[in-house]
Amino acid sequence: MYSKQVVRETTELFGRQTALQRLGVAYKLPLAFFFGCMLGLSSAGFDLWWMAWIGLAPLLVLLRGLNSKIEAGLLGLCFGLGYHGVSLSWYLGLAPLTWAGFHEFLGTQMSILIWLIEVIHQSVLLSVFSLLIYCLPLRSGFLPNIERPFFPYLISVPMIWIFLQWMIAPSELFIGMPINQLAYSQYKQLPLIQMASFGGSGSIDFLIVLVNATVANLILELTRSARRLGPRTDHLSTRFGSVFDLTIALVAVVSLSSWGTMRITSISKRIDSATAMALNSQTPPVSVAVVQGNVSVEEERLNISKPDVIAKRYSALAADLGSSILCLPEGVINSAQMQPRCLLGILKNISYKQRKEVIVGSIETLQNSLANAAQLISPAKKNREIYLKQRLVPLGEFAPQFLEKIPSPVRERVPATRESYISAHSAQLASSQWGKVGLSVYIELIYPKLIANEVRNGASLLVNVSNLAWFHNASLNRQLLAAGVLRSVENERFLVLSANTGISAVIDPTGMINGMSLPGQRGVLLNTIQFLYNKTPFSKMWWL
Repeated sequence: MYSKQVVRETTELFGRQTALQRLGVAYKLPLAFFFGCMLGLSSAGFDLWWMAWIGLAPLLVLLRGLNSKIEAGLLGLCFGLGYHGVSLSWYLGLAPLTWAGFHEFLGTQMSILIWLIEVIHQSVLLSVFSLLIYCLPLRSGFLPNIERPFFPYLISVPMIWIFLQWMIAPSELFIGMPINQLAYSQYKQLPLIQMASFGGSGSIDFLIVLVNATVANLILELTRSARRLGPRTDHLSTRFGSVFDLTIALVAVVSLSSWGTMRITSISKRIDSATAMALNSQTPPVSVAVVQGNVSVEEERLNISKPDVIAKRYSALAADLGSSILCLPEGVINSAQMQPRCLLGILKNISYKQRKEVIVGSIETLQNSLANAAQLISPAKKNREIYLKQRLVPLGEFAPQFLEKIPSPVRERVPATRESYISAHSAQLASSQWGKVGLSVYIELIYPKLIANEVRNGASLLVNVSNLAWFHNASLNRQLLAAGVLRSVENERFLVLSANTGISAVIDPTGMINGMSLPGQRGVLLNTIQFLYNKTPFSKMWWL
């Protein structure tokens, strides 16, 4: 009986080709691109969040129907082009680039070129992912084996994904800006994302990819359209085992969501404004006002609005708000706004006269270089506390020498080509009268380790200041908001997101968005936050 099973499996592996193996690569690559586009619709901004749970399965099925490593690499690349092409479409929002001296048509072409370069760049990792999955000797189920095929499919596939997407993608060596991770697609599914407080956002990715792998294996078993996986270590039949695996994965999803619901209830009781002081006198409710000036990049770069006009705009918005903390976005204070009777002086006057703290983004001149920073102005202190950005924007705040060849009219308007930015190498917390504040600037919000490091060092409130005016109200604002939700859950902290053109938001420790502004609008967001001190398992694990 055992010999018959070996013969049957050998015939399937080396005998007649399956339907997908017989299908030409000219048909497989467009299929991969199409399915990648469908998965891209799960990204924040498109909000088809459920697509993430099944959208990777078609790629895994197609990989079992390939005939060579070259096909595997190309298939993964095409899938990545579809996925990143949709989810990173906010790069197209750079157009028009008239503020940089480009004609409108040429500016649109430049935006498309930047989008294509970044899409190809990010797709390389999906090509590597596909190649590894194709080459590894994988067997069905969760259990490994000492005989070939060695590796359990349902553990290996998610682990490879996590390694590439959460270790390689964010690395400075890869020049990564991984703002479209699968986990962010679930930012509205609050019960489920509570698991990030233990394993970080990567654990959500692991679960999503695991479900996709069980769906792919079930499709392989039921349709036999491609090569099936090797025999199971647990000796279950492969068809029954595929159903069993999917059931286990779905039970895990439901169980974690149930636990997440209980965690939300517990935290909500602790941070309730009516009882917070009774439970912990160090966590009083503090009123916060987030000022959204909606200054366009054209206004700033082309001097359509003079510095004094912009200063008056923010002064009018910030006047007489009655809040204890005032937050303004990235880069509001620049060299022009540091002049007498401009915005820096106005904010200091508001802080000292109205006895409130001001957190504002600024461009500082240090060591004959510029630094993208955030600062806290307090009525109790004479000097400002300044936080220097740690992760600079590739080709935005640091750039290779070849950018010096750009024509001078354009170079004068692009900071990276005419200015040298410096960065800090460690977290610098600001001291509020209520507790320590962990500050971050723009894309730093997408790096879990950076934010968790601030919490480990004592931050009891998180504040991010951003300027998204460059992207003209593209879906980037939703993706940054999704990242803020996950950082709040990972560290069990209130997070204030202050964005120049929106979306600004106040997010509580469960990931609930307590208040949110409209994008592209001028105004003030009023809400309440607390300084919290408990540390989650994730925020304690420095190696993640």
